[in-house]
Amino acid sequence: MNLFPYTLRQNQEAILSIISTTLSQREHFILESGTGSGKTICALAATLSYAIEHDKKIIYTTRTNSQQQQVIMELRTIHKHIKNNQELKDKIFGVGIQGRANMCPQVQQDEELSQGTSEELSKYCANEKKKARTSKKGCIFYRTFVEDKEKVNQTIEWIRKNMPTAEEFIQHCQKKKICPYELNKMLVRDATIVVVPYIYVFNITIRNMLFDWLGMAEEDIILIVDEAHNLPDYIRDLFSSQLSVWMAKNCSNEAKNYGNPSTGNERFSVANFCKAIEEIIRELRDSFVYNILETGIKKGMEQNTDAFLPKQEFLQEIYQRVHINEKKMYDIIDDLIAYGEKIQEDKQKNNKLPRSYLYKLGIFLDFWINLRDNQYAKLIVDAADGKNPRIEAYCLDPAVGTNIIKKFHSSIHMSGTLEPLEEYRDSIGLPDHAQLVSFPSPFPKENRKLVYLNDVTTKYSELVKDKKMQERMWQYITEICNSYPQNTIVFFPSYNTLSMFQRNNDFTEIKRSVFFEEQQMTQAALMDLVMNFKSQGNSIGYGATLFSVIGGRISEGMDFPAEQLEIVLIVGIPYPKPTARQRGLQRYYDMKFRKGWEYTVQAPTARKMQQAIGRLIRHENDKGVAIILDKRAPRFKQYLKELEKSKNLHEEIKEIID
Repeated sequence: MNLFPYTLRQNQEAILSIISTTLSQREHFILESGTGSGKTICALAATLSYAIEHDKKIIYTTRTNSQQQQVIMELRTIHKHIKNNQELKDKIFGVGIQGRANMCPQVQQDEELSQGTSEELSKYCANEKKKARTSKKGCIFYRTFVEDKEKVNQTIEWIRKNMPTAEEFIQHCQKKKICPYELNKMLVRDATIVVVPYIYVFNITIRNMLFDWLGMAEEDIILIVDEAHNLPDYIRDLFSSQLSVWMAKNCSNEAKNYGNPSTGNERFSVANFCKAIEEIIRELRDSFVYNILETGIKKGMEQNTDAFLPKQEFLQEIYQRVHINEKKMYDIIDDLIAYGEKIQEDKQKNNKLPRSYLYKLGIFLDFWINLRDNQYAKLIVDAADGKNPRIEAYCLDPAVGTNIIKKFHSSIHMSGTLEPLEEYRDSIGLPDHAQLVSFPSPFPKENRKLVYLNDVTTKYSELVKDKKMQERMWQYITEICNSYPQNTIVFFPSYNTLSMFQRNNDFTEIKRSVFFEEQQMTQAALMDLVMNFKSQGNSIGYGATLFSVIGGRISEGMDFPAEQLEIVLIVGIPYPKPTARQRGLQRYYDMKFRKGWEYTVQAPTARKMQQAIGRLIRHENDKGVAIILDKRAPRFKQYLKELEKSKNLHEEIKEIID
């Protein structure tokens, strides 16, 4: 079954063959292959052929909506490629799914609803549907879905004909006043492939819901993980939990607004209990992060943002402060959850988002008290410049959330930056016999140059010792920006480093348009910034410089083909910050794999640089130069194989882009 719609390029036949073998053997395949190698179309063509022949379904997971769009567009191409076989064309049907926050028309129109969690929106939606079924009230989009069968059937016919992206699907449904979410649920059962965000697979509740829609068991599902290098950190965040001072204050206020009931066998009020938690979090921050001794001396306040908590410290502080034991604590947790559920019900009756902070507090305390300490780090974190400290249970082992992968028929994991592949395999708990394959970039090597400068570094000790180091780096940046008209991105290792350069240097020295990525920039503002920068490269005249941060939205998620980007400067090595969280992660991987440094420092740092450098070459005719301003770059030669020490920087740049 030849579903591949293009002329085969370098390595694509091998990728197709390995995926086919993986599926027939019910195994797992980890693939690293550079941008432009056709990973998406290879995965789709091979898995669709197998799924149709063996009555399987495909779940294709992506991190971003733009990646989801690409999958649907390639699926359309395959569909058009099958010209004379209508039966086969009918089987090549896929849908893209997003969360309620994106799909629900009511959420798009209501600011309060837009802040809801998936659980809160689910409860709100259930109540709206109940009202729509029993009266003329409730959600008008759901009422149309239930009552106007002709309009629903016409929409389904349009969807099958056009195979829209999730965004196109949502817009069309909104115009027809039909609920996109409910219609999607109906269509999923008939789809061969479903394209979803990671959370649909790795959140247990949402996954069970998805499988109900699909009407299939795990062993009949083929999983594809796109941009797989993001998955371990995504799982860590998903399975972590935190409780902040802000949250405790909201709990106290909520308790007072609802009569301030008692708890702990009526020994104290809920508001007082929440107030005690707020005070405990602040005191733990002072003791462990600020290191304030009884004398009131602060040590390390400028350097530290988090610290480890002794395993029982938080709970023991609660027990002593409110004079309870562990058994009473469980009773209080039950009370908080029960009170919270009543508050949620009350808000639902008043057509409000069913949010309860007390409910969330009860769930957090239940999670904390039952935590498996060996897979989590318990932290006290000084967030928001000391205004909102929090305690956090940080998940060290992503394998706690990826066991489901082993239950699938097969899984395909793809990225342009996964080395070392063993680290990814081990981190998410795949078996040792999972196949690991890395293919080089399919683009001409002579189109890209990667060099480093050996007289500069962002290493803190050397920056302090050599007062001219930063000045020397700034000279390189301004000289390159002013010498070449090509669009240039300067990536800094952190917003702090970028801010330091902004404070200490005169950016008017750069004689062209200058753009800055800001830390709190909205997605819309960021996209406007990027489009303006790209247009400078596309226009006739002098290009622009964009100052950005490595590891962020620009360095990992955006394409800059052709003249939109031709020079990349990486200012320093983007090592992770030496926080308690990072130390805990490194220690855990040392204990589990004896590779703490390699897996938690070296490999993630290399991936960040590879992702940033990867913005340069997106098509076979693109050309570009990447320059690392740090003499420590050779430490990453195993990942950046074409890296060379710069001998004559201007000649090396002209060799590629002139």
